Amino acid sequence: MKEFLLHMLTGRGAWLPLVSFAVLGAGVFLVAARLARAADVIAETTGLGRAWIGMILLAAATSLPEVLTDINAALLDAPDIGVGDLLGSTLANMLILAMLDLVYARRYILQTVAVHHAVVGLLAIVLTTIAGVAIATGGLGRIGFVGVETLLIAVVYLAGMRMVYLMTQEAAGAIVSEASREPGVARLRMRGAIGAFLAAGAGLAIIAPLLVVSAEALSLESGLSQTFVGTLLVGLTTSFPEIAASVAAVRMGAVDLAIGNIFGSNAFNMLILPMMDLAYAEGPVLAHVSGGHLLSALLAVLCLALGVMAMLARLRERAGLVRSGSVLIVACYAAGAWLLGRA
Repeated sequence: MKEFLLHMLTGRGAWLPLVSFAVLGAGVFLVAARLARAADVIAETTGLGRAWIGMILLAAATSLPEVLTDINAALLDAPDIGVGDLLGSTLANMLILAMLDLVYARRYILQTVAVHHAVVGLLAIVLTTIAGVAIATGGLGRIGFVGVETLLIAVVYLAGMRMVYLMTQEAAGAIVSEASREPGVARLRMRGAIGAFLAAGAGLAIIAPLLVVSAEALSLESGLSQTFVGTLLVGLTTSFPEIAASVAAVRMGAVDLAIGNIFGSNAFNMLILPMMDLAYAEGPVLAHVSGGHLLSALLAVLCLALGVMAMLARLRERAGLVRSGSVLIVACYAAGAWLLGRA
């Protein structure tokens, strides 16, 4: 199917994949915005809070393109595309965070969100560092055909998110809106929100892979390298749902939902590596990818650290330091794009 679509989109110049990319990208934005609204209703009616719903439910849903794209890449013996996509998606997500902070400057986004997001950011740093070390060393060993590093990533992710769940629920205090306290109203709202969320998630699962194919067709017409395509072009493309959902959440005033989605997606991206490992027939996936991905991992860790530092700076009421963190993230992304383009 993929080969057929690539054949249809290539050989006629860049205009056809570009038009396809634009149309499908608009579709992703519309569907992801609906996803964010449904997630906000679920957070309100369950009392779990926007931070937790953003970190887990919305993050997992908007990461569906990465799951489908990267497992497929592993099955097709193209692990460099998959791993590049995951690291590139983390970079793209941090670019989203920085741009939200700069574009919506008057809302002081990073100065108003719950501090729990910094903990998820630290978790994403640890997980990305494990992946980076495995790439640099050729793997940390194997158990059967699965790498020790990806098993470690899965264990650390689950332990870390359990800790964050306990923290968020203690802070949230299971606050439920007045309307949700009426059992009949709560059930109706929840039923509608879950239905809308599942429908939007299914829409993403259909549209986003087509968007990735359009991006790959565009890359074939332009002659870009596989590492560049996987890390930047495909990585940015599979982050479209995060962009749309986060922008929609900020416009609704659900800032914790937006930031939870971004940092939660960064942590969840690393959880896709064990899934790729299970699908990859040649052995531990991180032992079979290009060492060039180490640069992407280092840039991802740096951008994550800048985001966490920006959120923690608000505790000392240093607004200028918070904003400068966002500017540095944009600069790091631009520098990374230039370096990968030259590789």
